[in-house]
Amino acid sequence: MKENSSIWDLLAKRTDHSLSKEEAEALEQMLKEDTSLQRASQLVDDSLVNMDTRQVEEVMNRTWSKVEFGMKANRKPRLKLIIRRCAVAASIAVLCVLGGVLGYQLWAKPDMLIVMNQGKEALLFTLPDNSKVWLGGGSSLKYPDKLSARNREVYLDGEAFFDVKKDNGRTFQVVTELVEVKVLGTRFDVRVSEEDNMAEVVLESGSVKLNERNKAEDGVILRPGEMGRVSRQSGIEVRHVDLQLYTTWKDKYMNIESQKMENVMFMLSKRYHTEIRIEGEELKAEIFSGRFDIDQSLENIFETIDLITPIHYQQQPDGTYLVTPK
Repeated sequence: MKENSSIWDLLAKRTDHSLSKEEAEALEQMLKEDTSLQRASQLVDDSLVNMDTRQVEEVMNRTWSKVEFGMKANRKPRLKLIIRRCAVAASIAVLCVLGGVLGYQLWAKPDMLIVMNQGKEALLFTLPDNSKVWLGGGSSLKYPDKLSARNREVYLDGEAFFDVKKDNGRTFQVVTELVEVKVLGTRFDVRVSEEDNMAEVVLESGSVKLNERNKAEDGVILRPGEMGRVSRQSGIEVRHVDLQLYTTWKDKYMNIESQKMENVMFMLSKRYHTEIRIEGEELKAEIFSGRFDIDQSLENIFETIDLITPIHYQQQPDGTYLVTPK
C-alpha cells in the first residue's frame, strides 16, 4: 500500500468495496490506535447520500464560507470532507453522518466536528456528554470532540432541538451569530434565520438564559412555554407560545391536537422546509386534529387533510404551496 494513503482515502475506498487486503489491515490498525478515528469511521458507516455535483459544490462552498464562525482568529483548522466516486455519470456520493447528514468534517487541535443535515428529516445524534440533538434540515452544528471540563459549547447554524444532560453544574452553551443560550439541563429549540436576521429560542422544560452575542448587557431568563426572539434591531423579545407548533418538527410522527388550520400549515412548513400560504379566513380558523407519519410526502399529507377538511392545494413556480378552501 502507498505510504501516503490516508484514513480518509481508506474510508472512501471501503464504501466502494475497493479496499485491498493490505489496505483493509492498515485501516483496521489505524482505528485500533485512535479513538477519534473510530468515531469518524462509525459516523461515516451510518449512511450514504447521493447528490449531483452542483449540489455538493454548493454545500462545500457554503461550509467554507462559515468555517471561521466561532473559531479564534489565530486557530488554523484543517478541514476533511470525505467523498467517494460514483459510477453514475455526473454525480458523486458524499459520506454522511447518520441518516441525511451531508458532511463529516474533522478539525485539529482540538478536534472539532461539524455535522450538516442536508436531508428533510430531523437528524438525531448524541454529543460526547450524552446530550441529544435533533438537527433540522439545512442546518449544521459544530462541537468539540471532547467537551471541556468547565463548559460545553456548541455552534449552531440553522435549527436544532436540544435535550441537554445535566452535568455537575457545567454549563451548556449554544452559540449562534445572533444569540448565546446558556443552560444546565433542559429541553429547548433554537432556530437561526440568516435571511430574516433573527433567532428564536423556544423552551420546553428547565430554564435557559439568552444573551445577544457580543453584548455585555444582562441576558433574559426563559421559562417553559416561552419563546425568546432575538434581532439586531429590537433586541430580545419574550412571549408565550404553543410548544406543539415549534417542537414537533423533529419527531417521526406529527401529532396535531385541536389546532387551527393556519397553525397546521405553519407546522408542516417547518417540517418540510417550504412556505405554505393559506387563503380564506374560515379555512384558517378551521380546527383540525390528526397524526401524520412525516416520512411521506407533503402532497400525501394534503390529500389526507382533504379527506377531513376539504382543501385545494397547488405548488407554485417558486416551489411554495398555496392552500385554499374547496
